[in-house]
Amino acid sequence: MMYDTALTLQQTYFADPQEAEIAIAKVEAVIDEFEQHAHHEDTFMLPAIEAFEPGLVEDFEKEHVEDIEIGNRLQTLLTIYRSVETIAERINCGSCINKSFRDFMVFNLEHMAKEEIEINRVLWANYTDEELLELNARLTASIPAAKKTATAKWMLASINKHEAITWLKTVKQTAPSFVFDGLYQLAKTELPEAIRLVVQEAVMEEAAVA
Repeated sequence: MMYDTALTLQQTYFADPQEAEIAIAKVEAVIDEFEQHAHHEDTFMLPAIEAFEPGLVEDFEKEHVEDIEIGNRLQTLLTIYRSVETIAERINCGSCINKSFRDFMVFNLEHMAKEEIEINRVLWANYTDEELLELNARLTASIPAAKKTATAKWMLASINKHEAITWLKTVKQTAPSFVFDGLYQLAKTELPEAIRLVVQEAVMEEAAVA
């Protein structure tokens, strides 16, 4: 989602307010997504590791504050862009938005990489797979259905064929049929075209055998 937005920003001619608004809407969606991400982490993940490594929790909480500040600066630039009137002002503000979004993206890529290493390390050392699945289920249950669908689109567009096949098969085996059907229909349009048919055949072949 960040990569797609960054590319859109690079391709946007900010002298044109209508064209710029498409990019701005994407930026606002990214900011909202990462605010929700931080909320989920603060609500579910950090409490699960606080008893084991409180110092790590404090570090992540500080980074979340910094992330909000970066997002607020970016949002301020979007507001400024909507208030300027001349072509020169729009182009200059668009350049600032591009720079600010790159800062936002770099910070969050590094933050998420740290999450993958540090939070997983503590979780895997102190919880069973069953307990982690239950934690994930509680987190997932807190997300509105529309948000899950939007997230699933980005996930399908961003994974390889093995990951897609495994995900779809797991959902088919563990979730209600309507959940699988919805995800499978999304896969028909959102998976990269190069792997779409292979994934569909692999998932449906197992269903036919079963």
